[in-house]
Amino acid sequence: MESRDMTERDFEQRLKRIEDIEEIRTLRMTYHYYINEGMFDRMSELFTEDGALDFGYIAKASGREEIRQTFLKLPNNAQFVKQFIHNHLVQLDGDSATGVCYLDARYAQEGESLIVAAKFDEIYRRTAEGWRIQLMKVETYFSVPIAEGWAGPDLDRVKAWK
Repeated sequence: MESRDMTERDFEQRLKRIEDIEEIRTLRMTYHYYINEGMFDRMSELFTEDGALDFGYIAKASGREEIRQTFLKLPNNAQFVKQFIHNHLVQLDGDSATGVCYLDARYAQEGESLIVAAKFDEIYRRTAEGWRIQLMKVETYFSVPIAEGWAGPDLDRVKAWK
């Protein structure tokens, strides 16, 4: 009987782990859904109350309201944004987790079509609302006009959100 109980507990733990990873991946996909559909007013819902984002020279914010205000600046600076995310790896550690994923994106900014590649490094935390992003850090590999490509000397063309 003891070995059966251990098996059931093991199964429940493994199932909970899979459910947690899937919830975190859904959180990540929701972020890009909101971006692609222009739902910038909802972005801060995905973060913890004390959450932070660090987009390097483009933008930095902490706390839900500052994050919300930062994303509300985006429509004025980027008229067309489509982001495609892949290779999302998640590592669980109880009620916290880390993740990394890669971005392939297309932007139109000031009449110019841009191609962007970047990496997201994140920390997630389980909250009463479910899993949320505690820290989102983006490393841009390149952001250049499509006509120019990413082999030139100037690889950072996305402008800061002001």
